[in-house]
Amino acid sequence: MKQTIPFPIVPNKTGYERTSDFKNLKINVNYLVWWFGGISKMHHRKTIITSFQVIFREVIEQNTDNTVVGNFVLEHISLSSSSRSFRIGDIWSRNKYHSAQIEGKINLPVFSLTTSFDESNWYIRKVNEEKDINSDIQAFLEFFPLPNKVRDTSKFLELGLENKQKLFINNIAFLVASYEKVSFLMTYPFISSHPTVKTITNLLIRPIKLDKPDGKWRVFSSFESECIFLAHFKYDPYTQKVIKKLTNQRIKAWLKIKSDDDIPTFYPSIQPWYTDDKVEIKVQGFLCNGNIIGLNILSISNPKGPIIEWHSPIRKMGKQAPSINRVVHIDQLNKQLTLPLNELD
Repeated sequence: MKQTIPFPIVPNKTGYERTSDFKNLKINVNYLVWWFGGISKMHHRKTIITSFQVIFREVIEQNTDNTVVGNFVLEHISLSSSSRSFRIGDIWSRNKYHSAQIEGKINLPVFSLTTSFDESNWYIRKVNEEKDINSDIQAFLEFFPLPNKVRDTSKFLELGLENKQKLFINNIAFLVASYEKVSFLMTYPFISSHPTVKTITNLLIRPIKLDKPDGKWRVFSSFESECIFLAHFKYDPYTQKVIKKLTNQRIKAWLKIKSDDDIPTFYPSIQPWYTDDKVEIKVQGFLCNGNIIGLNILSISNPKGPIIEWHSPIRKMGKQAPSINRVVHIDQLNKQLTLPLNELD
């Protein structure tokens, strides 16, 4: 299926390269990250590996004002810290040494928007249910076609904007950009009565010696970027409810999947995990039917709330302050850990 899209390719200047999970991309051919599908699980020995579907399209021709793309190719990419390196619109190329590189990206417009995560302002749109009745979905599919199976299982997070427009975001793109510890959320149960069982709760909420019921929010993490999400998961009942709902959704979906399925896949409904009434979000995408399709999320403002004490296993050198508002770094020694650090990765 050949298609011309009205966006040229901008070369990559950072030279990002990674070990390749790719199985189906041809060597030394450029591919455009087109869309994200569902969440899959595979068993490798005694380990469950969770991944997400990445739909590529082969780049046939690059021009100064457009790009010609062809066949769809599906890959399963591990849900790990590197999953954020996959963005819709990026151009990847695989080489014979089992590594791959981002060669560039399509030059999509950038939109800086204001929305609300209040429950009255967002909606999960199921493409299969609305492709024949929703003019926004119809216009999207006409401009941005998807393979039938991917189309019929895809979901959008629809957000109302201040200017009365709507923003549509791929569900998995929102999950990867907004949530932390996604591989844990997509693998483990929420909680268990057996203390030796790994759960989302005992993996994400790490013990802190200085913890006490004084109203302060304290989290233990190796990375500053995770602090706000982990703090809300630990202290915010709304975030806990959202994560528990997502976990139950996943477990029910796995139970319904037939044993003869090649790779079991589930298609989550991803909602915001906080309810701030003013959220700044920056996306790359395009106008469609008077609204905005956000293909690539560049940034989302953090939720408001109490100051967070960040306890980490590494002493912070010098006097450099944390880069995230609400976060205050508290030096902690490795001896306070009760689990190996590799559990945090």
